[in-house]
Amino acid sequence: MFPQSFLPKLTQRLILRRFIDQDLERFLDYRQDPQVARFQGWSEISYSEAQSFISEMNNAEIGKLGEWFQIAIADKQSNILFGDIGMLIYAENPAIVEIGFTVSRDRQGKGYAKEAVQALIDSLFELRTINKIVGITDARNEPSIRLLRGLGMNLIRSDEVEFKGELCIEQTFELDRKN
Repeated sequence: MFPQSFLPKLTQRLILRRFIDQDLERFLDYRQDPQVARFQGWSEISYSEAQSFISEMNNAEIGKLGEWFQIAIADKQSNILFGDIGMLIYAENPAIVEIGFTVSRDRQGKGYAKEAVQALIDSLFELRTINKIVGITDARNEPSIRLLRGLGMNLIRSDEVEFKGELCIEQTFELDRKN
């Protein structure tokens, strides 16, 4: 389903690619930052877990139904990692992809996440088999909500859920492929 050419993808300032061993320290830096992890589905990660994760993602099949695949976000000039985008093709409906994104604190608020996610959305819709992108975020995560809206996604549902031991409102956004 995913062509060999799916990754890497270049944008004006970024490269979206598979993880490499040299990403380990930078990956740990932002994945161990409690402020970055606050609204994420994952919690802080150990050194050995990060090593395993990078190795697994480096060799994982892109777009395996029902399994998350993480794409590294790196600076185009230096190839230094500073974030990642997760994508999950729904096993029950392979035309729908859920995305999630993480950017290190020092790169937040500079448009990098929007540039990266927009490039991924464009690439997914180019496949012609993907018809819908879904993004789910905590209602308190205003920067993510602005990003999802800025990508043209529409709020379709709000649900009260328990997340990391506290009640919150989870908001689901969707974007349909324009034929």
